[in-house]
Amino acid sequence: MTTINTKVAIIGAGCSGLKAANELLTLLDQRDVYVVEAQDRIGGRLFTDRTSSVHGLPYDLGAAWFHDCLDNAVLDYKLALGKFEVPRDGYFDEKDIVVYDRDGVVDLNGLNLNQILLDAEKFSEKYYYALLDHKDVPLKEIATRYIEKFDKLLTPQQKHYLVRMIRYLELWHGISWDVMSAKYGILQHEGRNLYNKEGFGRLPEELAKGVENILLSQPVKKIYRGGDKVRVVCQTGLTIEADYIIVTVPQSVLALDKDEVGGIEWIPSLPKNVTESLESIHFGALGKIVLEFDQVWWDYSQDRYTILPDYDAAPVPIEFTPENPPIPFQFPAYAINYSKVHDSPNKPSLVLLTQAPLTNYFEKYPEKAWEYYKPMLQKLSVTGNRPIPDPLQVLTTSWTQNPYFRGSYSAVHAGDDADGCIIQLSNEFPNVGLGLDSHVRFAGEHTILEGAGCVHGAWLSGMREAKFILKAFALKTSSKL
Repeated sequence: MTTINTKVAIIGAGCSGLKAANELLTLLDQRDVYVVEAQDRIGGRLFTDRTSSVHGLPYDLGAAWFHDCLDNAVLDYKLALGKFEVPRDGYFDEKDIVVYDRDGVVDLNGLNLNQILLDAEKFSEKYYYALLDHKDVPLKEIATRYIEKFDKLLTPQQKHYLVRMIRYLELWHGISWDVMSAKYGILQHEGRNLYNKEGFGRLPEELAKGVENILLSQPVKKIYRGGDKVRVVCQTGLTIEADYIIVTVPQSVLALDKDEVGGIEWIPSLPKNVTESLESIHFGALGKIVLEFDQVWWDYSQDRYTILPDYDAAPVPIEFTPENPPIPFQFPAYAINYSKVHDSPNKPSLVLLTQAPLTNYFEKYPEKAWEYYKPMLQKLSVTGNRPIPDPLQVLTTSWTQNPYFRGSYSAVHAGDDADGCIIQLSNEFPNVGLGLDSHVRFAGEHTILEGAGCVHGAWLSGMREAKFILKAFALKTSSKL
């Protein structure tokens, strides 16, 4: 068995881990930084599939947008490189979205539905921040409360559509509205959202160029902590002893029991306040389904399409099975006109976003995806009731089936402690988490408030931990002078 002695070991070669390594290597030598990764590739939840498409198109199966463009550190980095340009590499898919339901196109303007939706979201925001002691409830319930309070100000059609339209948030958080936190489910954007046509897979490739010691296929099984050195033991028997470690594995994996696949045994165990914080938040399952066709049968001039669920859609079960499959129009659907985004009219392609528990079902049974979505997508057809063609190819993500991810990113259910995990794992506060003097640090989208759940959040968290460690080394060096 091999033992490596180094200054910093980083667990995870995703965005946060590789960014931390880059920052550390501005002052440390290559032999001082090692990155271990459970997968046989770098990138984590950033993955651009450039080989599966029959049309030769790249598909981001993980993150795909630069969110909050007014203050997005990753976008700033890409622009500063001078190799990323809009519209060549980015696309603002902001054209007014077309909304359909079982009966066809929904008259958003005529029914003032967008304004009613904004009104309901503002009601939810005021409901919690005007009275902080209001109990968190699912998004489904807050929509009902809005309608009850303003019943006399709403038409029957507005009430009918609101409870269906507000479910668009499922395709942001990757969870269904009957469990989603109403308190934290409403989004506060910091600017526009830019689709990354280049593919986010380029980002880890760029970051990895400056890091020599990246060890793949090295799942971590044990971490010995508590002293001036931290010892990391991998499943292969590789051991790394370091002054500091940065743990960037997803919250879903940190919350696992040590005997589960992907689980890490901590010796001594993590403090109760840390383990409880990991259990106080859930993990979403935002997935994708790629449909490639031999012809365009939808309105090609549009960027995106929403298909509303039925008003009286069936209740959401914990999970679906082939014996108890999802019913078309049970969930909202969100489709991206991918060939238009890439200015490729001769390469017809739609990309659908999916939410749990649909994601879990289709990632386990990908052959069921087209059967479910076909009657919904039929509503997009410009040829009326003429049956739409079957796709040339159906691709699905597999995040929920991978034991080292188990989903997409952190998500808040009603009643979750949205800030608890961040506070405990960021190590930015005295007497919280493992403490400011701990040699175990955490990074990732689940450890930071700014950009939580996003690529730029992961990036900033990796930068945060690298700066902390570099400062600690500088203080130690100066104290010896």
